[in-house]
Amino acid sequence: MKRLLTIIVFASAILGVNVGDWLQFRGPNASGIAENANPPVEWSGSKNLRWKTELPGPGSSSPIVVGDRILVTCWSGYGDNSGGSIDDLKRHLLAVDRRNGKVVWLKTVPSKVREDEFRRYLDEHGYASHTPTSDGKTVYAFFGKSGVHAYSLDGRKVWEKQIGTLSNNRRWGSAASLMLYDGKLIVNAADEARAIIALDP
Repeated sequence: MKRLLTIIVFASAILGVNVGDWLQFRGPNASGIAENANPPVEWSGSKNLRWKTELPGPGSSSPIVVGDRILVTCWSGYGDNSGGSIDDLKRHLLAVDRRNGKVVWLKTVPSKVREDEFRRYLDEHGYASHTPTSDGKTVYAFFGKSGVHAYSLDGRKVWEKQIGTLSNNRRWGSAASLMLYDGKLIVNAADEARAIIALDP
């Protein structure tokens, strides 16, 4: 959890300046560059820290920023030191107010299909590795075998779509992030469906 929490705190610190939205993995143009930003190069529990917020569990996706919302995924119930079984696995999408760190809404998606067990490479990246994306009005989250989920920025469920239930032969889990391109939502479902899928957002 600490790794993800640090990213959120750092994101809130650098996004206090006017750098615009960060709508996908690696931000605008997937370059990883925040134009006209002057981020701090040092931080600690007391230095360059605006706020911190505890999450329901760990995650290794990156947060995105849409207006005054920071959106991030995490997981709980299994593989998070809770002692739960794989059938207890849940994914979460949170919207956090970037000004004060308060959770605005939290959506929980139970596993719809049995996921790969928490071992091999999965114990390094976990079950919330896919960074969400947004078109500025809707946020899209990919939860592997539990599919793609779309929510309005106020937390209303718009739609969900299952895209496959397969596993690769190494059982490493999936981690590819969604992206919007040319009016399509691109899903790298190489693990779940042996395919790259374009959905109508």
